[in-house]
Amino acid sequence: ADSDYEAMTTEDLPSGSSVLYVPQYLILSSNAAMAELRCEEMYEAEQRLIYEEGDEEKSNDMIRHYYLIYKILLEYEKGQESPWYAWLNSMPRYYSNAASMTSFCFTCLPALMRKLAMEERSILKKNHLAIMNTPYLSDETKRSAALWTFAHQIVYTRAFEADDGSGDLRIVPMGDYFNHGTEADVSFAYDEEGNYWAQT
Repeated sequence: ADSDYEAMTTEDLPSGSSVLYVPQYLILSSNAAMAELRCEEMYEAEQRLIYEEGDEEKSNDMIRHYYLIYKILLEYEKGQESPWYAWLNSMPRYYSNAASMTSFCFTCLPALMRKLAMEERSILKKNHLAIMNTPYLSDETKRSAALWTFAHQIVYTRAFEADDGSGDLRIVPMGDYFNHGTEADVSFAYDEEGNYWAQT
């Protein structure tokens, strides 16, 4: 199908060979999303994400994930006009983690696993509630639990924290296809301009 994409090689590659380049402007970043979208109207949403027990690190982590989810939904609304359209269209629609479970699923789990799974599910609901009075997104998108879950799953399964001390959460389209097995397929690095390189 036209929407199917994959990265593969038909021959052995020497160690250190570049197999993928992703320019900086195509890397999804929580810091960039916050710089683009943060405004007074988004303040109320952020307040909903702050943990009552005053855990600042946990609250900041929630907010970073939230803005990445929001950015993905904005790009989803653009359809084929989004530079991320093909990548978004390649994302899985089925997940079997805690965020995708139903109430019945939780009753089938042992006590500790149920507690952890319900905590993960509560993050999904908390994030979704936080979008209702925000700008940018259409009402149809805001009301769609399926769309919000789709974006949530992308961010929580594919985003990683940058190792430069910035706290930035990033998703590298195509780069997120690598290293899903027990052993890493590639190593990756960024050049001085922030572009992503994957190498054998």
